[in-house]
Amino acid sequence: MTVVRASASPLAPGRQVAVTWGIPDRFGGMTSALLRRSRLFAQTGAATTVVTLEDRPDYDVVRARLRERGELEGGVELRNIYEDFRIAHREPIDAPAAPAAPARPADDEAVSPAGAVHRWREGAEVVRVEHRRADGSLAVLESRPHPEAAKRTVTTFDPAGRPTGRWSTVRRFRLAWLDEVLGGAPAILVVDSKVAARVLQHYRRRHVTLIHLVHGAHTDRAGRLTPLRREVFEHLDRWDAVAFLTDRQRLAAMTHVGDGRNFVSVSNVVTIPERMPRLPPDRLHGVIASGLSRRKRIEHALEAVARVRALGVPVTLEVVGDGPQRRPLEAEARRLGLAEAVTFTGYSPRGAERFRDGAWTLLTSRSEGESLSLLEAMGAGCLPIAYDIPYGPADAIHHGRSGYLIPDADVAGVASALIALCELDEDRLAAMRSAARQVAQGYGPDAVLSKWGRAQAAAVRRHAERQPPPPPLLRRAAGRVSRAAARALRGSRRRPR
Repeated sequence: MTVVRASASPLAPGRQVAVTWGIPDRFGGMTSALLRRSRLFAQTGAATTVVTLEDRPDYDVVRARLRERGELEGGVELRNIYEDFRIAHREPIDAPAAPAAPARPADDEAVSPAGAVHRWREGAEVVRVEHRRADGSLAVLESRPHPEAAKRTVTTFDPAGRPTGRWSTVRRFRLAWLDEVLGGAPAILVVDSKVAARVLQHYRRRHVTLIHLVHGAHTDRAGRLTPLRREVFEHLDRWDAVAFLTDRQRLAAMTHVGDGRNFVSVSNVVTIPERMPRLPPDRLHGVIASGLSRRKRIEHALEAVARVRALGVPVTLEVVGDGPQRRPLEAEARRLGLAEAVTFTGYSPRGAERFRDGAWTLLTSRSEGESLSLLEAMGAGCLPIAYDIPYGPADAIHHGRSGYLIPDADVAGVASALIALCELDEDRLAAMRSAARQVAQGYGPDAVLSKWGRAQAAAVRRHAERQPPPPPLLRRAAGRVSRAAARALRGSRRRPR
C-alpha cells in the first residue's frame, strides 16, 4: 500500500475510529476492508483506532495474530470493550456488591488464558453473562435486576470484587465506554458493522462525527429492507453521513428513505500488485476467493465449469475460502464430475494473492456491496465474469472490455462467456487484462483517501449544523464510568463550541 504523508492528508481532523462488532478468526470482505482503511488513515498521521463490542475473552490472541499479519501497521490501535474492563484500573464506587452466584452452571462458556465468558439462558434469551479475568475474578456482570425485567443491567468490578461502575442497560454501558475511549477529544467514527450500527445510531456527542458505512446490500430479493438493516435504515437521519460503496446503491437507498441529503459515496481501498503479473501459463485456470455461504452461490460457478468442460474446454478452478457451505459444495463438485478439476484450498489470509495464478474468476453472488475480491482480481489481471447484481459488478466491469457482465442467475451465460474468454487471441486478452487493472487502480489509496476526505468534510459540516446536545452526565441510578472518565465528560461539557 502506498504510504501517504501526513501533510497531504485530506481527512477531517481528529481521531479516526472504526467501529465493528468483532474480528473473526477467518475474516473476509468487510473486516479486511475496515483494516485496510484504518492502515491507510494511520499512514496520513491520524491517530487511528479500531474498536469492537463482542465479548470473546481472548483479544490478546486476536491482536497478536493481526500484528503478525501486518494488519495493524502504522500504529493502528485495537481496543475491545470487555478486554478494557478486565485489565484497566478503575476506582471503586459506593454501590452494592455482586449478587449471589447463580444456582446452576452456565449454559455455555468461552474460556481462554486471558479470561472467560459464562452465559445463562432461559429459552433463547440470555439472562446473565459473567466476564471474568484470568485469575477468575469477576470483571463485568450483565444480569436482569428481576425475573420480569426486559433488559440486563451491567455492573463492573475491580479484582477485589468492589463495584467500579453500574449501568441500567447494556447499550448505556457500551456508549459510556466509547466516551471513555475518546476522552472528550474530536473524533470521526465510521461504523462498519450493521449490528454495531444499531447501538451507535444512539450515540450523539458534540465532539463526535458519526458515519455509517453500508458494506452489503440493504434489500432482499423482493426489494424490501432486510430485517437486520430495517432498524437503522428507518432512522438514517440520526447519522451525520451514511456512506455507500457505490453510487448505484446510494441512489437505490434513496428510494426507501426519500431524503438522502446525508448520503455519500466512498470506496474500499484495493491492494493490487505493483506491476501487472504475467499471464499464468495455464489460461484455462480460474480462481475464486470467497466466503462459502449461500449468498455467494458458488454452486452456480461449479455448474458453469461443468458445462464448459462438457463442451471440450478443460478449464480448472481453485476455490479459496471457507464457510458453512464448503462440504455441500465439495459434494456438489463430486456430483458434477469435477473432483479432479476443482480444488477447495480453504481459508487463506492472503487469498487475494492467488488471483495471480488465475486467468479468470467468477462472481455468482446474490448481492454485493462493492465486491473487494472482484476488484482485487481485476488488479491482478484476472478477468472477471460476474452476474449483474446489486450493487458492485456493473460499477467495475465494462462488458467485453474489462470483463463480462451476465444476467443474474444465467449459468448458461456464464459458461458461454468463459468459453469466449478462453478462446481470446493474445492481443485481445492483453488489452482486457490492462483495462481491468486500470479499473482497479481507480480504487487505489490516493483515490480512496480523496473520496473519504470529501465524505468526512460533508459529515463534519452536517454535524455542526445539527448542534447535537452535550454528552449527559451519568446519573448514579443510570450508569457509571470511572471517576477519571466522568471528569473527562464534565470537561467536555465546559469546552466552547
